[in-house]
Amino acid sequence: MKDVTKRTIGELIDMLVTADIRTWFAQDEIMNPDNDLETVANNAKIAQRGNVERNKLIGAINEYFGDDVPEEKSYDNKDS
Repeated sequence: MKDVTKRTIGELIDMLVTADIRTWFAQDEIMNPDNDLETVANNAKIAQRGNVERNKLIGAINEYFGDDVPEEKSYDNKDS
């Protein structure tokens, strides 16, 4: 994925929709009982990459609108 900070809001939303669709289809293949384990594993990797991409894009969209609340899991806070 190219640097999301150099994208317009329209490009970010388009990329998010594409990532959502790609992830949804991969998850659908994971749940298909007719698929063998290799197909399930390959689609699990696609779904995982899609979720990472989605989180980055959601963060970039939120940042574009001035929302600085992180959407991604963070383990930096030592107080918890």
